[in-house]
Amino acid sequence: MPRRREMKPTLLYHNMLVSARNGGAEQLALQIHRHVMSEHPGMGELLVPGGGATEQLVRAEGFDFQTFRLDWLRSPGYARRALANLELAVKLRNARGLLHVHSPYVYGAMQPYLAFSRLKTILHLHLDYTDGQLEWTIKRPPDLLLVCASFMRERVARILAARGAPQAKIVTAINAVDTERFAPVERAAAKQSMGLDPQRPVFLMAANLAPHKGQATAIRAMHALLSRGFKPLLRLVGEERDQSGAFTRELHELVAQLGLQEYVQFLGFRTDMPQLLHAADCLLLPSTHEGLPLSILEAQASNVVVLAAPTAGIPEVIDDGCTGFLIAADNVEGYAAAAAAVLADEALAQRIREAARRQVVANFALRHYCERISSEYQALLGPEAAAAKAAT
Repeated sequence: MPRRREMKPTLLYHNMLVSARNGGAEQLALQIHRHVMSEHPGMGELLVPGGGATEQLVRAEGFDFQTFRLDWLRSPGYARRALANLELAVKLRNARGLLHVHSPYVYGAMQPYLAFSRLKTILHLHLDYTDGQLEWTIKRPPDLLLVCASFMRERVARILAARGAPQAKIVTAINAVDTERFAPVERAAAKQSMGLDPQRPVFLMAANLAPHKGQATAIRAMHALLSRGFKPLLRLVGEERDQSGAFTRELHELVAQLGLQEYVQFLGFRTDMPQLLHAADCLLLPSTHEGLPLSILEAQASNVVVLAAPTAGIPEVIDDGCTGFLIAADNVEGYAAAAAAVLADEALAQRIREAARRQVVANFALRHYCERISSEYQALLGPEAAAAKAAT
């Protein structure tokens, strides 16, 4: 059972994780929480969906936490959402300080509770959302909006202004990566450690299995590489969120139709991304809908060449031909040609790897990201934070 306890008077930092699967948003949220707790020990807790990998990780690390019913909060039925809001009101009845929510859907569903809460609110947008989705979400604007890429800022500001709420603060917090955990290693040895041929070109794609992510383009690009004389291996990391599994079956059928059974692996959900990247030559992401994917920054930090679509915030971290390649999401031949160029020209590949790694270390290191968000926390809380810390 999760630990239950009365709120301490100095408990100010409430971080709300919004997936039981410990995805990219949850990883960033946990890094933020670790940093803030290192500065303000004992002054925060996590709100975690009950069950699943996220709760297991939080429990293993010894964080103070409470669980909540994510499935009820996101239910289409009003009664369940109402009960989920009531549960939050009970669990957070003595809470003060701030609440950092990492999903617009969850934030929108929490409006009944937030209407009576004394907490300052932060909404963190880790993905690109449509105007309609954002308009529904921010009917009651938070005190602070964090956006994961610069391109989102103008849209959010426009929607807030249209709702008569231009006073809400918007801060661009471009996603970041742990450059020590994701660091270069000797690629041939990493391939061997995974039972792979060290001479075989390995391509990695880490994304939920969904049409907009572009797995079909990646698979077809492998077929095009075969015709160029290469024998690539494409490793698809991720699962389909649609319980029907229809798209997963489509991908398997495509692999069979193209005769690529020996060239494509479906790895499912994985927690060993550093090791998977160490054994990869290139990361592919021919996606049509994104925010600013962590997988790209992780690959760049790991000296893996990135081939991705110029979608959403991706051009903010990839300078085409310098720190990676930008290729239209449906351009199968474009991905095959860029991959072939990287495999055929080691000097080119090394220049891109080194430039990308330098950029990530200089601009997207996790420590600076956490420090910036922590400073926003202190600005939002004002004298309350200083007084609480002095009292501990």
